[in-house]
Amino acid sequence: MNTQSDNTGNLSPCRMFTDAQLEEIHLAILEILRHTGVRVYEDESLTLLQDAGCVVEDENLVKFPAFVVEDALLYAPSRIVFCDRTGEVRMYLEGNRSYFGTGSDLPNTLDLDTGERRPSLLSDVGDAARLVDSLPNLDFVMSMALPSDVPPETSDRRSFLAMVENTVKPIVFTAWDEVGMADIISMAQAVAGGADKLRLNPFILAYLEPTSPLQHSQTALRKLLMIADHGLPVVYAPGSVDGATAPVTPAGSLAMSGAEALSGLVIAQLRRKGTPFVWGSGAGPLDMRTAVCIYGAPEFMLHCMGMAELGHYYYHLPIWGFSGCSDSKLPDIQAGIESALWILWTAFSGANLVHDIGYVESGLTCSYEMIVACDEIIGFVRRLMGGIDLSREMMALDVIHEIGPGGSYIESMHTLNHFDKVWYPRLFDRRTHAPWVEAGKPTAIKTAKEIAREAIAKHKTTPLPAATLGTLKEIIAAADARAGISM
Repeated sequence: MNTQSDNTGNLSPCRMFTDAQLEEIHLAILEILRHTGVRVYEDESLTLLQDAGCVVEDENLVKFPAFVVEDALLYAPSRIVFCDRTGEVRMYLEGNRSYFGTGSDLPNTLDLDTGERRPSLLSDVGDAARLVDSLPNLDFVMSMALPSDVPPETSDRRSFLAMVENTVKPIVFTAWDEVGMADIISMAQAVAGGADKLRLNPFILAYLEPTSPLQHSQTALRKLLMIADHGLPVVYAPGSVDGATAPVTPAGSLAMSGAEALSGLVIAQLRRKGTPFVWGSGAGPLDMRTAVCIYGAPEFMLHCMGMAELGHYYYHLPIWGFSGCSDSKLPDIQAGIESALWILWTAFSGANLVHDIGYVESGLTCSYEMIVACDEIIGFVRRLMGGIDLSREMMALDVIHEIGPGGSYIESMHTLNHFDKVWYPRLFDRRTHAPWVEAGKPTAIKTAKEIAREAIAKHKTTPLPAATLGTLKEIIAAADARAGISM
């Protein structure tokens, strides 16, 4: 197990709601599901729900008795073990352990050489994965880029290949449809050594979304059913916009998002009891001045804290989270402040699988520099979450007595034994002015760019076996042939 990545220190998560308030939110969610219902645009899911005791009105409007929801919650596991592609356990999604990774499918990238915003390329998917593979505080990979230079019909398979070639770390992936999902699962099975090994030691987790407000599309549900059939983990996270596709009030947004996520959980558990399901959602307010969904909004952070508390203390489910994202267009002071606040806030919430590291421009653009900066911030925050060790050795009473008033600790063996437990950055500069000038006046962003450029150019990950790589390329070639694509 990669203990370096565990947030298992002395500090406990913050609490925003009491147990009684969480009960009130849960009852509001149940009322939405009972009284308002959700639209389900997929026939097999409708049959599962109707057979379980739900009421279907107006062809596809499903209303849920409370017992259907609460019965499904009994089967959803409270812990998910997430491995890397070699089968080694990397993450235990449980309790207050927080793990951080990038996000997916950004149409734009800030070019490392020019600094200019440009359309994302398939090479950006591989470069981002290689960068994450090199960084000590990032635990999993998402694609970051939505490649514009390959056929869109099969770009999801190509993005998966670019990730799995460039990192051994766990992968959270997206697929455009049921067929793409099947291909990516086949690719993952080839890497893992078969379907049984992948199910026992999953290194992939599917990211899916319902459609706000209160709808489940046929495309999303076909993918959800397929993931459940394979016994693989999934996050089914609403992404509503408060004031547009959800109530503008944080409480209303929280209740509606909960209804969307819980109804997805019910479908997954009805399809296959015990389907590993990650709970969570992301809902930021619409800025009525700009018509932009705000990533750096305190209301977005409060929403995620509320969902985390429901997951921790009421539903006992692994939790999906957000962090390291900004509304700034550049890796600047705004991006640094918003990303740092997000990371600290999310660590205090105890969310388990935390994505969107390196997002700028409100989820439209990837910044390599911010990926590196956020890795540094996560290291800082993990040291904070470790708290203070109060053991006798760390209390140092014997050393204090030995050195006494007016003495010096610089040559003490106690200092020699423990000085390296102080957190040291590689990005933030702690020199005084003269040495800083002598070093060329480095800035955090300049240093982050240098770290990213070097990692992308030089970092090597464990290669895939040639036969496995050949199998993955054959799956993509077959997908291209079905889509009539000639590459």
